[in-house]
Amino acid sequence: MQLVTSILRAFQLLFAIIVLGLSVNLAKGQVRGSAPAETGYAAFTGGFGIVAAFVGIVALFVDSLSGIISGALDAVASIAFLAGGIAYAVVLKGTSCDKLRSIWDNKILSQGCYEEDDFKICNAGVDKVKSRCHSAKADTAFMFLNFFVCVAVCGWVLFKRRGSTGASYA
Repeated sequence: MQLVTSILRAFQLLFAIIVLGLSVNLAKGQVRGSAPAETGYAAFTGGFGIVAAFVGIVALFVDSLSGIISGALDAVASIAFLAGGIAYAVVLKGTSCDKLRSIWDNKILSQGCYEEDDFKICNAGVDKVKSRCHSAKADTAFMFLNFFVCVAVCGWVLFKRRGSTGASYA
């Protein structure tokens, strides 16, 4: 049964690393102004997810970390990933990366915009906006996937606890 938990933890860690990497890449690509709050929050969720996964992996071997500590981290991580995925989905508004007209001035994708003589000017070129769009959509997907993985970890561990009297949250 520890094998299932280990596999879920490995996916939790991998998806959190992907979320962190994509989010940091999007934030670093911001040319004008600071990165949008959603991008910073997504980077936070990736980092927090990495911590939760590491604590969960260590809890497989250290009994003092299993239980409330690991469970609380997983619960908070699942909520954080869900909130981050929803925030990105709201900002992206279901846009298609192939329709430049609908995404060129999106605050996550445009690399920053400014107004000049009643015109809105954004820094990213067509290829860059499309690339950033694919990255942002992947980031959204991995935040939702990690939400489901965190919920699966919690559910599996609770299922495992009911099956045996001495098992603890790991």
